[in-house]
Amino acid sequence: MRLTLLLYQLSAFLLYALFLIFLAARAFPSSEDRYSFYLDRRKIGLWPSLATFCATWMSAASITGFTFWLSSGGYAAFTGSVYGWLLGLLFLPFAVRKLRTLRVLSLPEWLSQTYGDERLRKVAALALVMAYTLYIVIQFRAFGTIVAHLLSIRITLASVVVYLFVLYTTFGGLPSVVRSDSLNLAIILGGVSIGAFWVLGSAGSPLEIHRELLRSSPELLSPFSGEPPLYLFAMLFTWAFGVASNPQYAIRIISAKSSRTAWKMLALAPLVVGWIYLCLTLFGLGSTLLFSAPPGVDTETGYVLLCTSVLPPLPAMLMLVAALAAAISTANSQLLLAACALCYDLGLGEWNIPREEPFREDRFLFRNRLMVALIATVALALSLLPLPGILALGRYSWAVVTLCFLLPLYFPCGPRELYLPLLGALGLHTVLVFFTPLSPEYALFPALILEWGAWKTLARREVPHAA
Repeated sequence: MRLTLLLYQLSAFLLYALFLIFLAARAFPSSEDRYSFYLDRRKIGLWPSLATFCATWMSAASITGFTFWLSSGGYAAFTGSVYGWLLGLLFLPFAVRKLRTLRVLSLPEWLSQTYGDERLRKVAALALVMAYTLYIVIQFRAFGTIVAHLLSIRITLASVVVYLFVLYTTFGGLPSVVRSDSLNLAIILGGVSIGAFWVLGSAGSPLEIHRELLRSSPELLSPFSGEPPLYLFAMLFTWAFGVASNPQYAIRIISAKSSRTAWKMLALAPLVVGWIYLCLTLFGLGSTLLFSAPPGVDTETGYVLLCTSVLPPLPAMLMLVAALAAAISTANSQLLLAACALCYDLGLGEWNIPREEPFREDRFLFRNRLMVALIATVALALSLLPLPGILALGRYSWAVVTLCFLLPLYFPCGPRELYLPLLGALGLHTVLVFFTPLSPEYALFPALILEWGAWKTLARREVPHAA
């Protein structure tokens, strides 16, 4: 029986891998430049844009982190994560015109052109490389655990196997990422829907689940569920600001074939991600009546135990592959953005290439692919270390992104003088996180206030001088 199940899971993984390779391979063009590699020439239609936006949205933090937290901690998981993620989505339509007005290839470049300071581009690019490397660690940890279970191999070997798939889908640039994301979103939607309906069949209707929880564990139905409200609200706004400022969503807006396409994508996205969160919520809450995780288990292992203990083999396998698809879609998107920050914004791809070089663009893109491999290798190595949990790493990464882009995108304090406030805010946040007991979400707010206050003060001093 166990051998049959293993062959079943191996077949599912191989089928997913073959489809992923096929879709990514079709996106490799015969000739390409950085404009096609980073933005797919800004010609992505509505449905591919929607697919890549939603698939990138559903990272391992959304699938494994939220679901396992919900099953063990109740509605506090919704308060501390999903509310923030959806609140951040409300900001994005206000950024469409700003992002599409300038012909830029990256958000750090947009920052430097909008505020007239090339130093902003360098600082933001360095911050993105650090933040995204840590966030990619989350994806490797999640799919390493999942693939290790699916194939009955060691986590280290499983991480290396999926690492190769991530590299392959990223090497084709955004066209490859968009194609693979269409498959990933379909798998996510199918997996979570089947998992949710199966749990409802076992645990009862949503009303019956809530009645049983109200009788046996009423604390799980509280929006705070034993967590300090201040902590949950700090977490909520950290996620919200991070989503609103995140370059991986900004690039989806920039690469859409028109502003109207971008707005339609943002209008439809809540329906897709809302359905996924609804399914994960029903699955997580219903599973609390069917399974109790052992104490001290980490999030990734807990999610695997949850799926395999509550669901029969087929739905469990689909839920695991859905988490794998979410992790891959986020990892390849962020690898592409981190490589862009290193090669394009920091200029490593241009270094020592003469301008008259006939194959200059080919050499530039070759260096991009080297950077993709380097960043992925570093993230893979870090994923094997005893780092904090995936939600904690995610909040740190999103806090850094927030400090770089939230105020410039939505609440500008002046046309210039942003460099020193941004540098000070990043420095203060780093000191507070690593040298005080403050968590990343608590440290974000004093750093954001410092950035806003310093920028406003310097901008006011600049006005008489400019006049």
